[in-house]
Amino acid sequence: MNVSSKKGVLFISPMLVFLLLTTFLPIIYVIFEGFFRNFLPEKSVSFVLFKNYMQIFKDKEFLKSLYNTGVYVFFSVFFHVAFGLFMAMFLDKKGPLAGLAKIMRGIFITPWLLSWAVAASVWLLILNPAGVLNGFGMSLGLLHRQIPWFGEKKYAMAWIIFITIWKAFPFYMMFIYASLITVPQELYESASIDGANYIKKFYYVTLPHILPTLLTLTILDIVWSIRQFDIIFLTTGGGPVNSTETLSLYVYFTAFEKFRFGLASAQGVIIFLISSIPAFIYIKLYGKTEI
Repeated sequence: MNVSSKKGVLFISPMLVFLLLTTFLPIIYVIFEGFFRNFLPEKSVSFVLFKNYMQIFKDKEFLKSLYNTGVYVFFSVFFHVAFGLFMAMFLDKKGPLAGLAKIMRGIFITPWLLSWAVAASVWLLILNPAGVLNGFGMSLGLLHRQIPWFGEKKYAMAWIIFITIWKAFPFYMMFIYASLITVPQELYESASIDGANYIKKFYYVTLPHILPTLLTLTILDIVWSIRQFDIIFLTTGGGPVNSTETLSLYVYFTAFEKFRFGLASAQGVIIFLISSIPAFIYIKLYGKTEI
């Protein structure tokens, strides 16, 4: 190793130590803890090997939370990307509408600037049984009673998904918009000369150029949605009757309400493995697109 290489290692060593202490060691500890029965009230720890994992897959609550997570992830990711793409294309205007598009971009990005806690507080006020939505609906004759939107199973998950889409779609909109403006205009002009309509231009010109961006955003959103905690915990807390309890809340309740830290660690490992699947798929697909 030459002098310059040694200096390079010296410069990055503080960050490597920081990552080791804050990321890699906690991951190793959680994996290690998953092989033990650590129930806080008993104040004893015993080695159980894979019993925690066997217990998880026999737990109906885990299967329910896995299903809830799948529903939440599918609809959140689909509408994030689809609505983000639609709005990005709507805002990608030239000529007289360019000024209006700039103003609309500023308005649409506002929800993303809010924290999840603020977003949850706003929607709790709106969806409260005595809140704005019920009052507005009853005044118009659309509703005949005050509906506890977060208190009924048939509404709770749908509203959480809606709030997630409302809160996060500007992030995807801006990234897709940034990708759209890099598409060479000459390609659209050539397509017009060849007689291509709007749909064909999108399919043969726009989509191939923004596909890597869409793929990256989709994979990242899947991972983020799997571990989403804030908005669900702050609005429904996993209820009613576990109908909105996702994997992240499942682990939280196991650790900090049931005080079974070994079992919660094993659950965390499972979530980590589930979250890794999209990453491996992305690496494989992105490798193919590069070729």
